[in-house]
Amino acid sequence: MARSRDSVRENKAMQSILRGETPEKRVMVGYQDKKDLNQGDKIDRLSDIMKEARMPWFCPNCTKTMKKRLDDKMWLLHGHCFECQINIEHKLRLEGKFDEWATKKAIENKRAWVKEQKEQLIAFKNQKAPDVYNQVSPDGHSIDKEKWNIDFNKLKEQADEALNHLQKIEDSLK
Repeated sequence: MARSRDSVRENKAMQSILRGETPEKRVMVGYQDKKDLNQGDKIDRLSDIMKEARMPWFCPNCTKTMKKRLDDKMWLLHGHCFECQINIEHKLRLEGKFDEWATKKAIENKRAWVKEQKEQLIAFKNQKAPDVYNQVSPDGHSIDKEKWNIDFNKLKEQADEALNHLQKIEDSLK
């Protein structure tokens, strides 16, 4: 049976201790970079961002555990658990302000949708004709450029019409 060097050394040290002798002394040497001595724990900038995005275990308002699926949704939308949101909506209903709050939320959602659509249309309007190359020849090294027969001026006009329409919708929501 093959023995490792360490096990042989440990056995000799154990035998010398049993005989009452002092075992062979060993010195362990390590290396530590001097740059790291002055610095503490390094905190990544993304850790703070992830801390804000991650749902906590307990609701900050009522300190109940947030383990339900609806708690995830309410945390992302409102920053508290589902039970707290139910209590808030119940208080609004008792005060007679719930309908106003609900319509305000719906209008905010519509504005956000219109804004997103406008951004997408502007990006679409500013794009250029794509260059597409296809390797269709069997020789393996020649390529053909694909040609697009699209009237980009007409597309830009349609995008402008859509932007005007979205602007009218946005104005009506104010």
